Amino acid sequence: MKRVLVVMGGALLASLLATGGCVPKSELDKALALNKAAQTELEKTQAALRELRAQNQTLLDQVAAYQQQLAAKDQQLANLEAAYAALKKSFDELAAKSKAPPQIIEVPGVALPAELDELLQQLARDNPNLLEYDRRLGMVKFKSDLTFAPGSDNVTGPAQGALEKFAQIMNSPAATKFNVYVAGHTDDIPIGKPETRMRHPNNWYLSVHRAVAVLKVLKQAGVSDPRMAAMGFGEWHPIAPNAPGNKGNALNRRVEIWVVPPDRFLTPAVSSVVPEAEVAPAPPAAPAMPDVPAAPAAPVAPAPVVPTPPPPPAP
Repeated sequence: MKRVLVVMGGALLASLLATGGCVPKSELDKALALNKAAQTELEKTQAALRELRAQNQTLLDQVAAYQQQLAAKDQQLANLEAAYAALKKSFDELAAKSKAPPQIIEVPGVALPAELDELLQQLARDNPNLLEYDRRLGMVKFKSDLTFAPGSDNVTGPAQGALEKFAQIMNSPAATKFNVYVAGHTDDIPIGKPETRMRHPNNWYLSVHRAVAVLKVLKQAGVSDPRMAAMGFGEWHPIAPNAPGNKGNALNRRVEIWVVPPDRFLTPAVSSVVPEAEVAPAPPAAPAMPDVPAAPAAPVAPAPVVPTPPPPPAP
C-alpha cells in the first residue's frame, strides 16, 4: 500500500509537470502533499525494514549461540554417557567377580625331578577316573566321591590302592627329598545326618578328617611322619561354582596332595643345645702369711714365802 502511494504521488506530480505549468495551484499542492506523505511513508517503511533486519540478525545470533550451547550440551552428554559406560563396565566386572567362586589359593609349584614327574604322570594315567596330576603345581588331586563315601572319612578300596602306589613313589630315590602335604576340600552341601554331625560337625571338620585319613594310609604304606602334614579348607576354596541353594558340585569335593620341598612352610630348625656360659677364672689365692714365732711368756714372779710363827709356850 505504501509503495502504491509513493508511485501514485510520483506519477501525479510528473503528470502535472508535464502539462507545462497550466495546473492549478491547488492541484499542485495536493500532488506535493501526496508526494511528501509518500516520502514519509517510504522513510517509515525503510526504518521499519531496518529494525526488522536488526531483529532478524539478533534472532540469528541467538540461534547461533543456542546452537553452540546445544553442541556443548551434546558433548557433555556424550562425555557423561562414556563415563557411565565405563562405570557400568567396571560394575558388571565386579558383579561377575562377586558371583564367581573364589579362586583357590594355590601354592606356587616347584619343578619336580624328571623321574619323579614321570612316575606321577604314570600314576595318573593308571587311575584316570580317580585322580589327576598337575605337573605345573606338583599336585596330585583325588576325587572325594571316589575316595570316600558321602559324609565319611574312610578311604575306599580303589583309592587306598592308588594311595599306596603314591606312597611307593614318594619313597623312591627320586622323591625322598620331598615332603607331602595333604589338603582336604568339600563343596557347600551342609552336613545333614545327626550321626555324621557327631563325628564331623561341619564341612571344615570333614575336610580335615579326610586329609588325616589319607595321611594315615600313606603312613601305613611307609611314608615317614616328619615328611607329612594334613590340613582342611572346608567349602571355602571351590574350583567350580556350586549349584544354587547349597547343592554343591562334585568338582569341589577333592583331596589334594602337594609334593613340596622339605623347607616349604616350615621354620628353619635351630639347635636345641644351649651353649655353656663362659666361666670367669677364679681370682688368685691370697699369698700365705709366713709363720710368726710366738711371743715369749711373761716371767711370773715367785710367791713370797711367809715364815710360820712358833707355837706359844705351854702354861
